[in-house]
Amino acid sequence: MPKRAALKLAGLAGLSALARRATASQLRILCYHGLWLAPGAPHGNCLFMTPALFADRMARLARSGRPVLPLGEAVERLAADRLPSGAVVLTIDDGWASTHSHMLPVLEAHRLPATLYATTWYAERDLPVVNVAVDYLLAASGRTDQNRAATIRRIEALPEADRLDALRALGRALGVGEAWLACRQFHLMGQDELADAHARGLDIQLHTHRHIDVAGRIGQLVPEIEANRAALRAATGGAAAEHFCYPSGTFHPSAPALLAASGVRSATLVSEGLNAPGASPYALRRFVDAQHVPMASFQAYLDGTLHYLSLARALADRVETGIPRRVAAASGMLLCAL
Repeated sequence: MPKRAALKLAGLAGLSALARRATASQLRILCYHGLWLAPGAPHGNCLFMTPALFADRMARLARSGRPVLPLGEAVERLAADRLPSGAVVLTIDDGWASTHSHMLPVLEAHRLPATLYATTWYAERDLPVVNVAVDYLLAASGRTDQNRAATIRRIEALPEADRLDALRALGRALGVGEAWLACRQFHLMGQDELADAHARGLDIQLHTHRHIDVAGRIGQLVPEIEANRAALRAATGGAAAEHFCYPSGTFHPSAPALLAASGVRSATLVSEGLNAPGASPYALRRFVDAQHVPMASFQAYLDGTLHYLSLARALADRVETGIPRRVAAASGMLLCAL
C-alpha cells in the first residue's frame, strides 16, 4: 500500500491517536537544511525548501502545542527518561545563508528554539559551495550528461580567489543566469551572520570544518571537530560546542568513542526514526523535512504513526525473505495492539 494511503487509513482508523500515546516518551527530532531563494523550483532532493513551506511547517508546529525543547536539554531529559509528552527538537544542517536571512526570523516569530549544525570552511570564505553550485548549474541547463565530478575537481583545484569566476564562467557557458549568486543561494552564513544568529539565541553546534565523509575519513574526525569548534568559538565567542551532526548522515562505528573523547555529548544522523529513552546519544535519529515531503508524512512523524508504518514495512520485508508466516502474523497482531 502506498505511504499516503496507509497514513490516511491510519488516521481514519484512529491509529494516529494510539501511536501518539504509545510513543509519548520518545524524542522527535526534525531536520532542515536551507531555503530556496532563487527563481524556479527548489534544486536538489532535500537541501532546500521554499520559505513559504518552512513558515507553514513552523506555524503548524507552534500551534500543535507540542513541547519544542533546546537540543541540550532534550538530550539530558531523554537520558533520564524525563521528556515531556511528544517532545520535539528542531535542527538545521550546514548553515546556508538563508538560515540567517529567512529561517531565523520565522523561528523568532514563533519563539521556537533550534540548533544549527554549522560547517565552517566556507563560512570563513565568501564563496558558494562549489559542488552544490555546479550541480545546480548542470541541472538548470539540462546538461546532466556533462562530467560533474571532473568539473567540480577542476574548480576546487583552482586558487580560492579564482573559484567564483570559474563558477560564473560555467554558468555563462551553460546559459544559466546569476540570480542564484545575487541571492547567495549557495553561500553559507559568514562569521558575522553566525555571530548575529548566536546573539539572537540560535544554538550553533558542530558539523565538521570541511563537511567530511565520516565513514570514509574517520581518521580526520577529531581534527575536523577541533577545527570546527575553534572556528565557531572565533565567530560567536560562545562556549565550546558539544553536540554534533554527521555530515550527510555518514557514520562509522568508531565515531561515538572518538566524539565522546572530544567532549561531544550527542550526535545526530539523517536516518528516520524516533528516539526512545536509553537510545545512544551518538546515533540519534531524525526526520528530514524537505520540499517533496507531504504534510501527512510530517504530521505522521510527529504523532508516531510513521514509526509503526516503518515497523510494518520491515515486518513485510521479513515475511518476503522467508520468515514463517505464523511468526509474522503473531508479530503483526502485537504491532496492531500497540
